[in-house]
This record gives sequence, C-alpha cells and structure tokens, in this order.
Amino acid sequence: MARSSDARTVAKLAWEAAWERLGNALQPPPGYPEPSPEQLLECFRVAQERLDNLRQAHDIAPVGTQ
Repeated sequence: MARSSDARTVAKLAWEAAWERLGNALQPPPGYPEPSPEQLLECFRVAQERLDNLRQAHDIAPVGTQ
C-alpha cells in the first residue's frame, strides 16, 4: 500500500469502520440481532485485515518481527 497521507487517511477510516463493526458484533446495540458465529468471525477477520493495512500505511513492521 502506498504510504501517502491519503493512503494513511483511507487506512485509518477503514480501520475505524471495521472497529465499530466489530464492537457492534461483540455488544449489539439495542434492537440489533446477535451475530452468528460466522458473522463474528468475519468481523474479526476484517478488523485484523484493516489493522494490518493501517500498520503498513505507516510503515510499521508486524508485531513480533522487529
């Protein structure tokens, strides 16, 4: 991923959206249905992917590889 300011901004926004989605899956707001195990797994997968993209946009090595 490019390391421009725009790429960092997009990566940050994508991470924030994934974090919010995961939070809603872990603790659904009133009126929201409980997620299925598959939906919860997908929320974790997407959140991890977006966090990895954010880390790469800031040129930070994966944890444990430094």
